Amino acid sequence: MIALTDAFALFGWALALCAAASCLQRFWLPNSFWANSLLLAFFIALLVPVFGAGLPLAAFFRGISGDLSITLLALNVWSLCHRLFDVAAINKREFKALMVTISAAALILYPTALGLGNWDAYRLGWGSWWLLAALLALCGVSAWLGLRVLPALIALALLSWSFGLMESTNLWDYLLDPWLSAYALGFVFIKCWQSAFKRFVIRSPH
Repeated sequence: MIALTDAFALFGWALALCAAASCLQRFWLPNSFWANSLLLAFFIALLVPVFGAGLPLAAFFRGISGDLSITLLALNVWSLCHRLFDVAAINKREFKALMVTISAAALILYPTALGLGNWDAYRLGWGSWWLLAALLALCGVSAWLGLRVLPALIALALLSWSFGLMESTNLWDYLLDPWLSAYALGFVFIKCWQSAFKRFVIRSPH
């Protein structure tokens, strides 16, 4: 019988791939019953064991890239609900704040985890009160600024971590993953580039 952590990871990968397919699908297929049926069939196909291999296609993606974070899975669910059920998209201000926060965390976490400097931020993920206090402070600041998505995602990651839904026991793996970090960094870079271009090129005197 498959372990709960394995089932959750495979479900997460199938969900993420469906969210990606949904984003691509809107360019050539309108949101309709048949388009949504194809998306559902794709989701099921990702979880059905491949003939001869004994593993579903989602397991191959997991084997190559590892587990996805709770944060990314929650964003994928929100994206699919927006696409399929017309749920409101994340507010632009909320999304920008989320991407900036994730980018800052990634720039601290991954370089130190890879050996840059004598301090490893990844170690804090094993139940350090410093990390928990920092997350609590971040939630407080976000609430004071009127942001709701970031505290909700942090709370969801903490809840999942407390129940051990993922194979990892490190809190960082519930909060971040390389795919989410790369997307956030790319998003922030593009926004900064666009802002600089408008300021120094478009508005500059000719």
